[in-house]
Amino acid sequence: MPQERSTEIYVDNSLVIALTKDLVFHDINNLIDIRFHYLRDCITNKEVELKYMKTQDQVTNIFIKPLKYDIFIKMRDILGVMKKSSLRGDVESKLISKN
Repeated sequence: MPQERSTEIYVDNSLVIALTKDLVFHDINNLIDIRFHYLRDCITNKEVELKYMKTQDQVTNIFIKPLKYDIFIKMRDILGVMKKSSLRGDVESKLISKN
């Protein structure tokens, strides 16, 4: 299917965004592998658009980074994961009432 608009990728590193837009960082660019240059081509062709998002707002960080408690709770709530399963409590109470 043809792509109607660019795919948005949210990153928490403003240097990455700057590198994709500006060749001023030429000394740094020499050490970056081919995948970065492919990404830059995708951005130039408007297939991909990088957008900045604060680390604490990236929901996927709950899976890959240690987070402060309040940020962890916020991400867990966004994902819809409950602290305790209400089903487990119901099953336990039914087992107890049968005995």
